Amino acid sequence: MNSTAEMIFTGDELLRGDAVNTNQAYLGEKLLDLGILATHALCVADDRPAIVAAIRQSLVRRPVVLILSGGLGPTEDDLTREAAAEALDRPLEHHESLLALIRERFASRGFEMGESNRKQASLPRGSSPIPISGTAPGFMVQHGDTLVVALPGVPWELKEMWESTVDPLLRPRAGGKSGHAVRRIRTFGIGESTAAEMLSEFEWRGSEMEIGTRAQLDGLTIILRGAASPKGIENLDAAQARICAILGERVFGVDSEGLPEITGGLLRRFGLTVAVAESCTGGLVAKRFTDVAGSSDYFVGGVTAYSDDVKTRILGVPARLLAAHGAVSNEVAAAMAERVRGLLQTDCSVSTTGVAGPGGSSEEKPVGLVFIGSVVEGITQVERLRLFGRRDQVRERAALAAVDLLRRRLLRERPLG
Repeated sequence: MNSTAEMIFTGDELLRGDAVNTNQAYLGEKLLDLGILATHALCVADDRPAIVAAIRQSLVRRPVVLILSGGLGPTEDDLTREAAAEALDRPLEHHESLLALIRERFASRGFEMGESNRKQASLPRGSSPIPISGTAPGFMVQHGDTLVVALPGVPWELKEMWESTVDPLLRPRAGGKSGHAVRRIRTFGIGESTAAEMLSEFEWRGSEMEIGTRAQLDGLTIILRGAASPKGIENLDAAQARICAILGERVFGVDSEGLPEITGGLLRRFGLTVAVAESCTGGLVAKRFTDVAGSSDYFVGGVTAYSDDVKTRILGVPARLLAAHGAVSNEVAAAMAERVRGLLQTDCSVSTTGVAGPGGSSEEKPVGLVFIGSVVEGITQVERLRLFGRRDQVRERAALAAVDLLRRRLLRERPLG
């Protein structure tokens, strides 16, 4: 099996920068989960000849799957159906049953379908429609060695169609000894260069296994890719165990959910509750916790103490502490964590105070200086961090660092065993 994939994204808005192409990251990750390596990804303008040429060039390389994203709407610049029909030499055919589904979708939302939507019921000959998520149906058709899949450009529609229809269809094709197996080792608090140095004993582009990284605000993911054969799985298992041993507590999961989910799972497992006191992060730590469904099991609440007045009047941080050390300090971070824990009567707590920038800094307290406080098992601990990036990046990184500090402390104080 040729376990490669290619992606073509259409839309002037992607090329102008009016919209960020999050679909590429999503699809690349989902394909890799299946052991299918994306080798090409291309953004093309809303221009029919350009789209036709891109599809034909991709088909020459005979990927196992070619994903088209965008251009399935009812407007004049939605050209994917027409371009695919031309590139595949499969004329468009009208599907009355599909038109009825589109009309029903509009009616269910209290609208009447417009005449322009009729074009969405036309698909290249031999195509099968992909059930509608929004109002734009997708389609898929086998063309030689390649499965051509057309999905909407709207991210939530694309994801729903992928998960409900495309992934189940590709999964059996991607399995077997000729496919690839993937492991994602998720870490936090370590950069790419440091990881490379710590893992220098590995051959990153070896004949039996490849190692790659993906750096994002929510941490560094180390990606292992090898053959889905018994020997290949054995190699991946050994590499995974060794890497986790080297990186230690920086690893928060393998093929796992994100930091908030992992930390919340620990709190639930141990039967503990948490509260937050935030200054520089302005509620982002609370958001990270409550983004997770079921977080009411362990997250009680928080105080956004942005001003010194709120720190003293609501949290009860001593004014003398603020006067002596300043709001951005080890002492105030500790006091914030201790006070919010007592105020909201929780088992654990975390706090944040820092200089997010671009102003408000000094030589002693530069932009990016953040103190994160925590209380676990009645013991207070504070970490001092120097974070880099724009204001929004410093705040997001600080919020995640607070969640990660709680995770690490929970594991130290209450090892899973």
